[in-house]
Amino acid sequence: MNYKILILLLFTNITFGQVNTQEYIGTILAKNQPPISFMLNLEEKNGQVKGYSLTNLENQNKTKSEVQGIYLKKDKVFQIYETQIISTESESSLKSFCYLNMVLTKKSILNKKRLEGTFKGYFSDNKSCAEGQIILIEKEYLEKKIKKKIIKMSKEKIDTNFIKKTKILSDKENFKIEWNSKFLILKIWDSNQEDGDKISINLNGDNILYNYQTKKKAKKIKYSLKKGRNVLQITATSLGVTPPNTSRVELIDKDFKYPILTQLELNKSAEIIILK
Repeated sequence: MNYKILILLLFTNITFGQVNTQEYIGTILAKNQPPISFMLNLEEKNGQVKGYSLTNLENQNKTKSEVQGIYLKKDKVFQIYETQIISTESESSLKSFCYLNMVLTKKSILNKKRLEGTFKGYFSDNKSCAEGQIILIEKEYLEKKIKKKIIKMSKEKIDTNFIKKTKILSDKENFKIEWNSKFLILKIWDSNQEDGDKISINLNGDNILYNYQTKKKAKKIKYSLKKGRNVLQITATSLGVTPPNTSRVELIDKDFKYPILTQLELNKSAEIIILK
């Protein structure tokens, strides 16, 4: 064989060996510890693996560590370990850092590439510091899902008229609403602190609430409307500790919400006329 050709073939094999870079993101689940966010960036070439890990991605202890190991292609298993701290935002002593030895299996479920496995952690003096599980998913897959969600949201029509401007009603005031649905959904609650405000609500002659003490938690009522004019009357039956009687009312139509704030003196009323 021509030696020049042999040298060229060897050079080509060394220079253009395939490098496979993968990024995974997920969680470390250590025994008796809260979950820790975790990311792996791995470069694999001919079974040899190098890269880095990131822990505590979202807080002030974010740490980047060098990673080395091997990839067993037949078993789809990474045997990797953290070798040293590259950078950290933690103020803790380097002696307190726990270096992970990981055995992670590559899995594919419903087109989602995952790494799952176990780890054991050791301090720099080789004393054991932690053990548990690691669950990771391909970062590219997550980014695609997020991008699709953003695009979908941007295409959705947002109706700014769905929630109407808050209407304030005082004594003897009324408010007219054009209505679409067969039903009225009514929510009532105290707009400030629970201070003993009480109200009665009458709809088309029916007392649907009587001397009801409003709470911070909304009370919900569903009522069938008649064709034409419907009259909803709200009356203050107690002023509570801090007058006047203030109550929040929300009327929910099929397509709209009407927020209303009543400010009433004792035994005074406000009316809402619903035209269906």
